[in-house]
Amino acid sequence: MSRILVIDDDEAVRESMTRMLRGAGYTVDTAESGEEGVAAAKGNVFDVILSDLRMPGISGLDVLQRMRELRVDSAFIIMTGFGTVDTAVEAMKLGAVDFVQKPFFRDELLMRVRSVAERRQLARQVDLLQRQMRGNGSLDALIGDSEPMQRLKELIVRAATVPGTVLITGETGTGKELVARAVHATSPRAARPFVALNCAALTDTLLENELFGHARGAFTGAAGARAGLIEHANAGTLFLDEIGTMAAGVQAKLLRALEAGEVRRIGENDARKVDVRFVAATNADLQAAVDSGTFRSDLFYRLNVHRIHLPPLRERPGDIEQLINFFLEKYGAAASVTSISDPARAALMRYDYPGNVRQLEHVMQRAVAVARGNTLEPADLPEELSAARPIDPHSAAADGSVAAARERAEREMIVSTLARNNGELTGTARELQVSRTTLWRLMKKHQI
Repeated sequence: MSRILVIDDDEAVRESMTRMLRGAGYTVDTAESGEEGVAAAKGNVFDVILSDLRMPGISGLDVLQRMRELRVDSAFIIMTGFGTVDTAVEAMKLGAVDFVQKPFFRDELLMRVRSVAERRQLARQVDLLQRQMRGNGSLDALIGDSEPMQRLKELIVRAATVPGTVLITGETGTGKELVARAVHATSPRAARPFVALNCAALTDTLLENELFGHARGAFTGAAGARAGLIEHANAGTLFLDEIGTMAAGVQAKLLRALEAGEVRRIGENDARKVDVRFVAATNADLQAAVDSGTFRSDLFYRLNVHRIHLPPLRERPGDIEQLINFFLEKYGAAASVTSISDPARAALMRYDYPGNVRQLEHVMQRAVAVARGNTLEPADLPEELSAARPIDPHSAAADGSVAAARERAEREMIVSTLARNNGELTGTARELQVSRTTLWRLMKKHQI
């Protein structure tokens, strides 16, 4: 059922409307001033907001203006006993969907609220379906309006509209595949295939076979010829995630495909021409890998034509609230969870998210699943979030010290290695070259 916020400085009006609306089956919150109403709307998702026009402090029109500036996604109805045509027109210009004069009849008000609420819910469902239909293949999938995100979107558009390979860098969970899909969707190749491959998920032999394909009889079990993913991506885009894990032999063959625009299947002598845009991603320092000799310098420079670096979530804290609302809408509808309490929102806002957007999404998905009511509370959040405290500006973690940097690097390495191993501890411990006991101790230390 729809959720409604009533803003009115008259207590009798608030109580009367609450009884009326709750009796009709709506969930109702109230605020006794415009300032309180704006604060409530920032922290919750309402289908309809009913606000008095004349109140002490900020007026109903001011409330509407502030909510539009804050991009509050609610239908707004102005209530007043001093209605004029000019006031109604001004309210409509600011985005109000209706205008009700006091005193109003119960049935008339309920009819207006029902009509507005149904339209609001339908619009949200259409918007959600459109997002799902667009999938991850557009700039719309990149949530956030902060300055770092605006720069990122500008880079994507520039890289998408001109030829050349793209190298996407950033920490685990920042959304590198989303960016790769956005590059493809914004490019002239948008109508052609987008093919994605995680290089770290396959052995060297399997990776070569996946990329280049094989001829019939090329090896035991090759009963028929098979095209590789590079051929499947012809005229489109091939996204190679975690390219830093690629073995030297496969790197050499990939370089040939990039430079000559051709591939040779395993077991074949003849090369096949391909027209593929390559987009690669890594959370590792490829320059350091080049310096150490584990990654070919010529392949690195061939890939690094357009560099797009994704900022970690901690460097764009202004986007966290927008992401919280997005994931609440995405996962909350099925579980009838429509809002977040102020303490829970504060806990979500102050956490540093070493796993970035992916971690925040998983936190919200889990919280919605375990929530007891239609409002998320701190008890619904993972322990490390509900126990988190704002960083002390005088602490080592905030002063940019070498010790603090080392701690952050250690934590990020553990998180990224766990992600590569799908959370499997034995494989993670082996890759980090520590025992499982030591890994457990480090995870406890860093609250992973």
